[in-house]
Parts: sequence; structure tokens; C-alpha cells
Amino acid sequence: STMDAATADAAGLGTSYPNYDEDEALFALFLREHTILTTVTNDDDVDADSSDNEETFLEPTAEGKQLLRRTSCFPPHLQRIKNRHPYTPHQNTFIIEVPLSELAAWDAVRGMELAQRAIKNGMRYQELFCRVVDSILGGMEVTTDGTAGGLSGGAGARDSIDVLLEQRRAQQDARMAEQAENANNRMGGEDSNGPLGGGGLENDAANMGATAGNNGSATEDLPPLLMRRYELRILPLRRPGIFPPFNRQYRADGYGAKTLDGGVAAAPSSAEGAVEGVSLRQIRSRSMGHLVTLRGMIVRSSDVKPACTVATYTCDACGCEIYQVVQNKREFMPQRICPVEDCRKVSKGGDTLHLQTRGSKFVKFQELKLQELPSQVPMGHVPRSMSIHCRGELTRQVSPGDVVTIDGVFLPQRVAESGYRAMKAGLVATTFLEAQNIVVHKKSYDDSASSYLSEEEKAKLDEEIRVIATGDDPVGMLSTAIAPEIFGHEDIKRALLLMLVGGCTRKLPDGMRIRGDINICLMGDPGVAKSQLLKHVASIAPRGVYTTGKGSSGVGLTAAITKDVTTGELALEGGALVLADRGICAIDEFDKMDEADRTAIHEVMEQQTVSVAKAGIVATLNARAAVLAAANPLYGRYNRRKSLSENVNLPNSLLSRFDLMFLILDVADVDRDMALARHVTFVHQNEGVDSTKDPVDAVPIEEDDEDEDIGFGAGTDQTQENDQ
Repeated sequence: STMDAATADAAGLGTSYPNYDEDEALFALFLREHTILTTVTNDDDVDADSSDNEETFLEPTAEGKQLLRRTSCFPPHLQRIKNRHPYTPHQNTFIIEVPLSELAAWDAVRGMELAQRAIKNGMRYQELFCRVVDSILGGMEVTTDGTAGGLSGGAGARDSIDVLLEQRRAQQDARMAEQAENANNRMGGEDSNGPLGGGGLENDAANMGATAGNNGSATEDLPPLLMRRYELRILPLRRPGIFPPFNRQYRADGYGAKTLDGGVAAAPSSAEGAVEGVSLRQIRSRSMGHLVTLRGMIVRSSDVKPACTVATYTCDACGCEIYQVVQNKREFMPQRICPVEDCRKVSKGGDTLHLQTRGSKFVKFQELKLQELPSQVPMGHVPRSMSIHCRGELTRQVSPGDVVTIDGVFLPQRVAESGYRAMKAGLVATTFLEAQNIVVHKKSYDDSASSYLSEEEKAKLDEEIRVIATGDDPVGMLSTAIAPEIFGHEDIKRALLLMLVGGCTRKLPDGMRIRGDINICLMGDPGVAKSQLLKHVASIAPRGVYTTGKGSSGVGLTAAITKDVTTGELALEGGALVLADRGICAIDEFDKMDEADRTAIHEVMEQQTVSVAKAGIVATLNARAAVLAAANPLYGRYNRRKSLSENVNLPNSLLSRFDLMFLILDVADVDRDMALARHVTFVHQNEGVDSTKDPVDAVPIEEDDEDEDIGFGAGTDQTQENDQ
């Protein structure tokens, strides 16, 4: 009634508030009625399923190649949760995804309005959806047949929560029997204000959460959050689901639908029709509480630690159990005094409650640090960063150096609840993102390309690969696709292709490890497109990091000791070489680095590890990266009158760690310069070059008899071309 009055007052002022009761009923209707298209493997299974389920029918595709079946979406999945029948043997937690695009597809008017309200108030509607799921699961019965995902004999996998629940039920029954004996000596209404019928449930948030689907059983006396064995995630519009039942869903656009293989990421944001992630700079105060999508790079990840969501207390005087819901909080004030009136009289206000770790509920918690991509940072600005809170099965999904797109709820947070930090911060608050979904980009060549293509696109890609593999020069055809706007450098592009592919890392029986990555050094005159090659290779590599020598220190390249914001402990934070693990680290202006910083790369280039012994932390980090360095000669340009060792200002111990070293010279030649000029003009006229065709009908150039590798730059790198 209070909500109705508030809604009426708001309507009189021209402001309308959502009716959460109607939204709960609408979402419950969506869970029961929504259907999806799934692919059918063989006709025999189709006939069997069709005879068992009358709502199942076939829908042929437009191509006529696949048979589709429209099946119920959520009820079979919820029945599995009720039966505790996991999809994989090692699955402990069920995932319930609520794609808002499916909500809009179910009802274009009411569903879209509910989706828009869920986007604007993410955390409130996530709890609202969880209450609806709890009520539906409370009305289900455990099935014993194998077709519905039931367990044999109806006996589910018992865990610690079940054992504690049985003990609590026994204690409640004994306490209720004792209270019934003393009912004649007490007032009738005192029991309702006491331990709530002997349940010991004294938390207001738990009472509010237990109202939905209350069937009068002892189980509902516990907070619903304590009994949930699932995680509910809200996915934004145009973000498809990947977990059951959406892993077998047929989509006409061909992205997102994959067989679940133990926690793969959702469809990449680059797919056609998928939601695009925005930069951190575009998130403003108007997005507070909204479901947003961010894109950036993970630069730091904390350890996975347990976070308390429901605190359980036991009273020493009366034996009641008190529950306190502390979900999504960093700090909370523990309960000290038992709320039962009889217990207060006996203990005279003393502290009788003790926290029971065994009866409380903990979830996995990990904090990530998301930083803007270099392409998102305006000129002259510093990259911004934001904390990402991951809970449950979203932990351990990413590692530092991954480029990700994260869907989550943008929320404020106090710097500290109490103590010196809170006093120093004053009224200043920070912001963080409560993660709902994580998409990892460029994890490997397979995941970044072929995993999210449709069947037609995969067939076309396989045919193109077959054509290249059966050609006369496969390596040459692939190397021409590396920076096609840069003229020449055929041998260098072949070497860069081999570095991208990598060799075989061998581990001998005695434990010795021989690296398979190739280290390349490009040294030559200015303006021969060394930096362009480095940036292009770093952009197409699955994990590429680009840095410059003068702007990098030894600590920034290897590892640094930082203080963890959450716990205050000292922790290791990887540098550029650690972030480029199993990738490529491109270092420009290699000759401008200080000698002390350059020695930190020696271990990485040969042993491919970073050993740290600082501040009591002794650790060895993996840095299995291929180093691609670019440097200028000692005198700016290569002096032919001096020897190679006099031109190259690098120590021999470092040169020996480079497997390939290219010396690129800028030689004055009329025919070469004319071909270069034609290429540059063609690139500027056509805004690019097709990597499979030769855009310039250049004059045939005979091979030079010199031993040096001659190369030319592209575009703006030729401004100093031929002063004579």
C-alpha cells in the first residue's frame, strides 16, 4: 500500500516509478512461456522428443539444410537445478543467463520495457529476477526419470548446506516443541517478535527476501541467498547467451551459439549485430546503476579469495541462529547482541553471538583492474582505469594482458568504511563495475577467428586455407598480407610471419627447456618503416604489447612490487614482457634504452622467465614472449666506412640472443625510388592496398649484389627521402 501511494503521488508530479510486483509477474511469465530454436541432430531423436512433448515442433531453415525445433527455454534448465543434475561432472554452480534480447523477442512491447528498466537499475532487477527463480524452484518437485535430467532414485548430491539444513530443521523442531510447552506461561504475540517461530531469523533483509514463494516450510526461514545454488547474470541487448540452454540455440546471424566446453567466452563484440564496448571515458554519472559494456585491457588481477554473503551467528545463551545478509559489501558490522527478548534478560545485554564460519556462505571474489586501450586514449591524455569485481564463476576467466569486453553494473563505492583511509578520503567516493559477463578477445588464433563464424563462413575460410596451403609459395602468400601498405621488405615480412607462428618449445627429460620463440632485431636508417612494422605485428598478434625504449624502465618491462588496494599486502604486478606472455613484445628505439634497463631483458630473451626477489617476495614469472626490437645505428645512419660492430651500439651478450638481425639501408636508386613513389601514391589514392594483389605495375628491378638487406618505408616514413 505504501508503494501504491508513492506511485500515485509520483504520478501526480509527472514521474512514474516501476511497479515491481507487475515486473515479477511478467518475468515469471517469461520464464514459463519463452521458447528458443535449437538444432536437431537426427530424425529419430526428433520423433521421440516430439511424442513426449506436445509443444515441440519442427521448423525448417530457409536453406533447407538443418531442421530446427522450437523448445521451451528455461523450465528444463530450472528442473536440472532443482534436481541438482549438472551438465558436466565438475560443475558445482549452475548459471542462469537472462539475455535482454530474448526478453524483447518474447514480447516486443512489455518485454522491451522490462529490459529497459533492467538496464537502468541492474542490481535491483537482478535480485528481483532471483526472487522469481526462487519462487519457481520452490514450486517444483524433484524428478526421478532420466529424460528430465533427474537423478536416479531422486537422491541428489548432498553437500555441507544440506547437512546444516537438516541440523537446523531438527533444532527448529525441538525449539518449537519447547516453546509450545511454555506457551501457557507466555503471551501469545511474543513468539512472533522473538525468533520468528523458532527459526532464529532476525535479519530484515532476509525476511524481505524470504517472502517470495514462502510455503511455510523450515527451509524458507533461512535467507534465500543461503540456499541458492545458481548464479543469475543479466546480459545486455544484442549479447547472446552461451551457457545452457542457449549453447544449442540456432541463430540466423551465426554468432554466439557454441557448444559449451567448460567456460568459453561469449560472442566477440566485433561480430555483426553484437553489442560494442565503449571506453571508460564515455561512462558518466548518468550511467550510475545502469548495465554498461566496457572494453579495455586487464593490467592487474588479484588472488581469488572467499567473500562472505550470508553471515551466520549462534547465540550461546538460547542457541538461536541469526542470519545477516552482507551481499555485495566490502565491510559489515557483525551482530553482537541476540535479538530474542528472553536471551537479553538473561545475558543482561552481553555479547552472546559468535560468528559461525561453517554455517555462513562464501563466494569466490576477484578484483580486476581494467585500463583503456591505447587506441581509446586521446592525444596527450593519461589512460584511465577502473576496478572490476568478479564473483563466483566469473573469477579466473582472464589474466593480465588480455583485451576484454565486460558487461556489468556501474556502481559507486566508498574508499573505506572506517579507519584512517576513510578519514583521509572524506566525502570522496570511487566507482567500480560489478561484472555480469566477460568476453575475452584475441585469446588465441582459434578463439579470435574461427570459433565464432557461421558454417558458411567456416567453409569459405577452410577453402581459402586449402588454396594457400596447396599453392606454390604458402609462406610468401601469407607474408604479403603483413603490412601490405609497406613497400618491399619481403625477407623481413617472412621472418615476422615465422615469429608470429613460433617454433616448438622443447623440454628435455632432464628438465632443461629450449625456447621455440624467435627474437628479431631490425636495425637500419631512419624512415624505413621499422616502427610501422612493429606496430602492425603487435596489433595482429593474439597478445601483443608495444613499447618504446626511452619510455620504459627495467621494472616496467619485467615486474614491479605494488600494494594491493583491497588487502594492503604487497603483490607483484607484471610489466610489458609479462603481459606479453605467449605473445610478442615489440620494443621500439631499442638503442635509446639505458644500459641498466636493457640488462633486465637478457633473462627474458633466453630463459623466458622473470625472477624477482624484492620486499620479501621471491618469485619467478613466465615471460614466454618473442622480442621484436627496432634500433638505429650509433651515428643515426649506417656508416659504410665503419665495420658492423662500430655501427651497432649494442653489447655482444645482447646481440647473441637475437636469432635474426636485419640491417636495413636506405640506398639512393632511381628505379627503386620511382617504384616506391608509385606505391605511395597508389596507397593514398585508394586508401589502402589489397594484400592479395600487387597494386603497382612497377618497373622490374634487378637484384642487388650487395649483402645488406635493402628496404623502403611507406607513406609518411619517407619524408626525408633522398636529400640529394
